Amino acid sequence: MKRLLFLFLMLLSVSSGCGDKMELDQLAIVVAMGVDQIKESDDLEVSFQVINPHGASARVATEGGGSEDASVYTFTTRGKTLVEAIDHAKNIAPRRLFFSHMYYMIVGEEFARETGIKRIFDFVERDEQMRMQFLTFVAKETTAKDLMSVFTPLDENPAKSVRDRVRIASGSLGISGHINLADAIRAYVREDHHPILLGLKDISSEGSDNTDILKGINEHSFSLDGLAVFKDDKLIDWMNTKESQGWVFLNNMVKDRTIFDAKCEGGFAGVRIHSLNESIEVNLKDNKPHFTVHLDGKGYLLETSCDMNISNPDDFKKLRLAVNNELTEEIQLAIDKSMDLGFDVVGFSEWFHNQEPEKWKEWKEDWFSHLKEAEIELNIDIDITNTGMRYDAVNEDE
Repeated sequence: MKRLLFLFLMLLSVSSGCGDKMELDQLAIVVAMGVDQIKESDDLEVSFQVINPHGASARVATEGGGSEDASVYTFTTRGKTLVEAIDHAKNIAPRRLFFSHMYYMIVGEEFARETGIKRIFDFVERDEQMRMQFLTFVAKETTAKDLMSVFTPLDENPAKSVRDRVRIASGSLGISGHINLADAIRAYVREDHHPILLGLKDISSEGSDNTDILKGINEHSFSLDGLAVFKDDKLIDWMNTKESQGWVFLNNMVKDRTIFDAKCEGGFAGVRIHSLNESIEVNLKDNKPHFTVHLDGKGYLLETSCDMNISNPDDFKKLRLAVNNELTEEIQLAIDKSMDLGFDVVGFSEWFHNQEPEKWKEWKEDWFSHLKEAEIELNIDIDITNTGMRYDAVNEDE
């Protein structure tokens, strides 16, 4: 009986297992997607960047999004919903769109401000192809469509170029990994958390077009530009570079970090920081929250124009102080930004909730009013353990 049942199940799987099977040459692999709100309309404009299986390079790109030789092809559709826009793609693309290999998604700034990214959360969580671990950006001062039309030199695949740019730039911003859609969704659904996404800005030269990629990277390119701050699901404001760096520290997302402009006597120092450890203590003082942020780590000197003798212990202490002051300033700027916006951008609520759960139950409904009264103490201690191949500054007297 068991043998007959086994044979029946085998025959059933063979006869019905290939019903929805899609061959590779029937799929259009989507590597990037953009969503914009059309002004004075309920329609959305959705852009798709798909792999061109016949493209060998991105030597030349046309205004429509790519030439026959480009490695990707970009096109747009419209609809009242994302699903409708994707359905309309059937009239343009000769293949079925396949989303499981997306590198990133871009949300236009107007869509993020006016419509809100909850629409995207809803669609992505329902779609069986979406993995949610792809990078997610907000197009700063432009549209997702315009950014997705930018072809850059050095990489024939614009979507891969964006992903790699985040990895390379993580040293200056300090992010140890990246910020993806799943991170934004988690922040949205958690108590008193607000989504944060990376900003992406077009830095192409004025009047340049896609053929300018033959001239140089400065003519047609884009760059990471701060963090987009959301309240609930709508874009409220932007953090500048230093505020963003402070936010990254406070959220313990830093692995390594380079400081390029630590101020010192007569100039600046560049220092690479690593082995970072962060802890945050929460206490109550006079029935007000008190936070103590401890940040320690090691660094090595990359460059200096300072008027000091680094072999002198007193001067070396001044260098350490310059680095610690720079980090303290960045973290304080992120805190000040949160206070200016009027809600807990940084995430102090999570630390307070974890360490003072009973008080949190009492204060959570009007948490920010208590946060405004909080005392926040910053203890930053970075030790410079390596000065590189030379010890003295190059301009010091021999």
